[in-house]
Amino acid sequence: MAKAKYLDLVAARLFNVESRRELPDIINFRDVSSTWEDGYRQEMLEHISNTYCGPNRVEIIEHPKDPISVRPLARFDIKDRLTYETIVAEVVATVDDIIPELVYSYRANRSQIHSVNDWLEWRNQARKILEGDAKLTMARTDIASFYENIDIEILKDDLSQAGIGDPLLTQLHFFLQRFQQQSHAWGLPQGSSASGALSNIYLLPYDEYIRQFGVRHVRYSDDTYIFGYDWEQLRSVLSGANQALRARRLTLASRKTEIFSRAGSLGHLDDSFRDQISYFYYRGAPHAKQMLRKLFVEAAQKGPDGERDVKFSLTRFRSKRDATAVRWALGNLKNLHHLADQVLRYTESLFKHREDLQNTLESTVLDYNLADYPYLERNILHSVLRKEINSKTLKDYAWSVLRDRNRPNYPREFAARYIGRFSEMADGPLLRMQYEAEGSEPVQRALLIALHECRYLPTSLLCALSNSTSDLRWTARYLLRRPPVVPLPY
Repeated sequence: MAKAKYLDLVAARLFNVESRRELPDIINFRDVSSTWEDGYRQEMLEHISNTYCGPNRVEIIEHPKDPISVRPLARFDIKDRLTYETIVAEVVATVDDIIPELVYSYRANRSQIHSVNDWLEWRNQARKILEGDAKLTMARTDIASFYENIDIEILKDDLSQAGIGDPLLTQLHFFLQRFQQQSHAWGLPQGSSASGALSNIYLLPYDEYIRQFGVRHVRYSDDTYIFGYDWEQLRSVLSGANQALRARRLTLASRKTEIFSRAGSLGHLDDSFRDQISYFYYRGAPHAKQMLRKLFVEAAQKGPDGERDVKFSLTRFRSKRDATAVRWALGNLKNLHHLADQVLRYTESLFKHREDLQNTLESTVLDYNLADYPYLERNILHSVLRKEINSKTLKDYAWSVLRDRNRPNYPREFAARYIGRFSEMADGPLLRMQYEAEGSEPVQRALLIALHECRYLPTSLLCALSNSTSDLRWTARYLLRRPPVVPLPY
């Protein structure tokens, strides 16, 4: 059965790879993976055999791209996420062969269809093209609000022309329609690799237009490098490509569209200094540390323009437990809220700075109103879970987050997990009261985990849930097995 094949593929990705990305699960989907062969898989197969299976609930997570702007990531319930990605996996298996080789993102038949390695391969190929012809120069561009502006009616026509027929085409179209009806988002759901795979189909006319113009290009998602021999030629290609995109309800992002000189093209793709640092670090060369510190200091002074090098530096500092950037990182946590994951994971690696980390997190939640910073809020709670920091200040803050139903579900779930992990005698009854009054099923799931960890979860409640029609029955069945350790989110 085709559906079973693709369901197993996306489930393996979810349990082993995807749970570590932008929207980690509070228990790494352990309740689903542990009951997968005990009923969950079969129920999913029955669910996706229905042509008209759409998402019942969508939470839009405002994921920061920089200090101001955000990407609206779509967070589905687990069943809906598996449904969407299974449908798309079946679609992509049919159409991936027609995606040109110049596209490096979201290709089928990989254990991970969105990876840093593919992004690096795209950049390396651009460099090879430039170095292969001394007369070439380059333009770069991407598409404004790409996923949000994809027209699902046009996409349906494209997929039909590509050979996708019913009931699969109707099933995908219905799901996407329901997604738009259930959320304040539109286009394709962001945050799922499945959407990236569909977007490659949507951009086929764009790729073909550039090819017909007689120039080479390479693309990763909507980020494109185009190669030509002079400014006028590249300007003409960009102008025509924009016309091709407008027919698809898309347009090039003007602030990210640029034509480089030959030297500027090579400079844009030049990672030689970073490559040297990585090589010398690998070899244990003593001057690698000085090189990295120089790169970091210069990058930190550039502000947003230096963020790629800042993230590169923090990753290398973290691997060597180098405290060079710790004062800067902790001192700028609020201002760097969009880099909270990198900043906190780096600081966590420095054992001698555990107290500094705790003090910074406590002062951050006390000194600032973080209600409009859910990404930072979630990362703070995630960090103290990973480092097992038991703080009265942070637990009080977690209670305030959990009780605030105006907040997004996501930080509330992490707040529940933190309270359960470091519960005291009075917390169990309060968590039970919160569970009984809670209207959100994802938060109820987190509260069940919290009640289990604080040993205040009655077996009678789990038995009743395990025999119900609620999706919480899978969590209840997992907890009825009395797992000695519930995994922390990656």
